Amino acid sequence: MGKITPQILLTFIRIDRNAGQTISNQLYEQLKNGIYEGMLRPLDRLPSSREMSLELKISRNIVSQVFEQLTMEGYFDTRTGAGTFISKNVEKVSYSRRKPQPLPPKPAHTVARPYGLNSVFEGHVSAHEPMVPFQQSIPLIAEFPFASWARISAAVHKNMHLLHLGYDDAQGYLPLRKALCDHLRISRTINCEPENMLIVNGSRQALNLAAEILLNPGDQCWMEDPGYAGAVSAIRRFGGQICPIPITNDGIDLDFATRQYPNAKLAYVTPSHQFPMGNTMALGQRIRLLNWARDNNLWIVEDDYDSEFRYNSRPIPALQGMDVNGNVIYVGNLSKVLFPALRLGYMVFPSTALARQFATAKSVIEGQSNIVNQAIAAGFIQQGHFSRHIRRMRLLYKKSQDDLVGLINIHLIGKLTPAPVEAGMHLVAWLPVGIDAAVIAQEAAKESLVIIAVDHYGVEFKQPNGIILGFSGFTFREMEAGILMLKKVIERHLNL
Repeated sequence: MGKITPQILLTFIRIDRNAGQTISNQLYEQLKNGIYEGMLRPLDRLPSSREMSLELKISRNIVSQVFEQLTMEGYFDTRTGAGTFISKNVEKVSYSRRKPQPLPPKPAHTVARPYGLNSVFEGHVSAHEPMVPFQQSIPLIAEFPFASWARISAAVHKNMHLLHLGYDDAQGYLPLRKALCDHLRISRTINCEPENMLIVNGSRQALNLAAEILLNPGDQCWMEDPGYAGAVSAIRRFGGQICPIPITNDGIDLDFATRQYPNAKLAYVTPSHQFPMGNTMALGQRIRLLNWARDNNLWIVEDDYDSEFRYNSRPIPALQGMDVNGNVIYVGNLSKVLFPALRLGYMVFPSTALARQFATAKSVIEGQSNIVNQAIAAGFIQQGHFSRHIRRMRLLYKKSQDDLVGLINIHLIGKLTPAPVEAGMHLVAWLPVGIDAAVIAQEAAKESLVIIAVDHYGVEFKQPNGIILGFSGFTFREMEAGILMLKKVIERHLNL
């Protein structure tokens, strides 16, 4: 069956019986003006003469006469059995005789909110992000098992009538929660039940929910520095006070945190793979943090960032799996493991009651996450594709990091020093002292490279000569071309 072009609604036509002009002339002029002014475009399908006469409450004969006249003049094109269309030849006359006047600009308005909401969003941009070197957290999309995903998707859509397609529990699709609990038990030593889990639209939603529910205005919050900007924004958005804590080789500096901010109510940490520095929190520090949380009523939000991709050792057990006092809320993400557009993440809570509180809050904000995507993801995990994909990507990303380090050591030796990581999808590289990483990142952007300065994620403890290079989503040739371009940018500054 051929494609049927939808007909255009002629809402701009107004017939005035008291205008002193015949109805025929009014219709003729308004249709022709619609072409000149761009309201009617080439190949637009018009309503039938019967439909138009009923809509405008005029004689069908008048409509037919006007259509015949405009067809004879070359503006309309009639196709037997298909209808009447705007002729493709009107491109020669459209917009040339009568160009529509631009609308007057409207005054720009800003909206004020409590707790500095507008300033919180500074630095965040909602835009299409190019998948070019060296964008961070980009999976190698070409290696994703699309055929398996498509088969599962087809089966889910075929049996959609078996899903609950009305408003559902915001806590999430039960089979997906069960599948994730099984995966986390095996891979992250997390002992959770589906009743303790909430499905969210990525880690950013999880962090905003945590800040909204756990914080009162003015509450102090330990924040890794440098650390994830999304967490900083969430805490500030709901009135929390950011308490920047420097990073050591063993993770967050607990001596500094407990000495400077002993009254903190929440700690945001990425213990398995610190973002963005890549450090891993030592076992002794983990135990200290959990004991402090127990003794001081501190909530810990554990963002298990990139923990699936560990290259030279087995994955380290999550903090949540060591917590026996109910202080840790665990945040995980499927989007970085599979593909960012999926927008699926999850939270694991120490109790069912807390999970239900968060589910209620999510239901107020938006209701349940997309049920079809949840069902597909559940099948993908249950059938073993998820674990196989992670194992395969672990090998490929390990090679990609090795390739990137090798390219830097060949082309930028002495000009850029990479710091390979044990886990994750990016590394930090260090410029010579005196070279401003932010300036290098800005100039690299002009060459279509995506490079982030470490200080972009800093609050107080600055490291001005560090840059972040993602390696997971690119081929060797793409990275090589990117490094050669980055070399030109850096050398321009070294020669100043």
